[in-house]
Amino acid sequence: MEQMIKTEKKKLIFVIICTVILTLLAAGAGFLAFCKISGMVFVNSGTYRRDAAIAEKYSKLYTIQKKINTNGYYKVSETKQMNAMYKALVKSVGDKYSVYFTAKEAKEWDNYVNGTFYGIGIVFSEDEDGNYVINDVMDESPAKSAGLKKNDIIRKVDGKTFPNTTELKKAITGKQGTRVKVTYERGGAEKTVSIIRGEVREITVKGTMLKGKIGYVRISSFAEKTAEEFKTELKALEKKNPKGVIIDIRANGGGYANQGIEIADMLLPEGTITYVKDRNGKKTYFNSDESCTRLKYVLLVDGNTASTSELLAAAVKDNRGGKLVGATTFGKGIMQAEYPFRDGSALKLTTHQYFSPKGHRINGKGVRPDYVVKLKSSDTTDRQLQKAMDLLK
Repeated sequence: MEQMIKTEKKKLIFVIICTVILTLLAAGAGFLAFCKISGMVFVNSGTYRRDAAIAEKYSKLYTIQKKINTNGYYKVSETKQMNAMYKALVKSVGDKYSVYFTAKEAKEWDNYVNGTFYGIGIVFSEDEDGNYVINDVMDESPAKSAGLKKNDIIRKVDGKTFPNTTELKKAITGKQGTRVKVTYERGGAEKTVSIIRGEVREITVKGTMLKGKIGYVRISSFAEKTAEEFKTELKALEKKNPKGVIIDIRANGGGYANQGIEIADMLLPEGTITYVKDRNGKKTYFNSDESCTRLKYVLLVDGNTASTSELLAAAVKDNRGGKLVGATTFGKGIMQAEYPFRDGSALKLTTHQYFSPKGHRINGKGVRPDYVVKLKSSDTTDRQLQKAMDLLK
């Protein structure tokens, strides 16, 4: 009898447990169905706290945008609004080299840095007086056909002036086959020419032989394949067994730092090429190996030798690889990294400052050449080039 009672109790307990479980399952299913119908979702506590913090931080920005779109008299597209916000945020850094690019701007910038773009085929920079001076006109380019020359000053593009080189580059480049009007100054007189944009593929390194059995290599910028192009030209000159080589990086505004480092490695024996510092002072070193050219060489620099060009110049000077001739360089010793987004837009942000192998700061100071030779408007010959040739004879 006692055994039967125990058995009945067990059955009762089992039934109660099953009932509770089924009730809970039914309640859970009902709750999930309610959430699905009402649009509710589950998030973990960490995600909730993060989203709540974002909502609190940017609620004013959202409210302002909502008021503009709801009550404002002027209609503005949301894309234009968001781009303005991104650009203003990056501008708050106070660094003219940090920029937010829209998808179109990012593509144009990458094409420009890589040496492939639709434009007129000129290289220009801003001088100390704020003038946009043409440093080079590419062979067989639309600009060459239109009569533009080195040292011409660009005054206007399509009748407009521009506050910086970035905006001017954007105005000059454009779709292939489109027309652009360039107003330039030469010898105190202004002239306007209409030029049809074409595809421009910049060859950044050009080599030749000068009189007196001296090699000459011009590096106009540091694009994606500059180091490869330089290696080809250097090997070709080595076969001709010259007395030395002049490497001209005047008016070279820079480009990819890794390309300058690779070229420095070809010129220098084992040692430090440069080191960079981040905002926390962490250093990263870039070194050359023991192999390098046996040719004697001289670097030509000037006030428009900037960025990666200065990295190369400082490496050569501190390692005594060759002499520097010309004028003190521009003084841009900071590096930018590009962060692309899924929609094609990108952030170009200054992330490091770089220094010479001996620790000299370049940013804001530049690199002083071993032989200072200043050019004058009255010069009939390139005295900087002549000095370099004299050093190699």
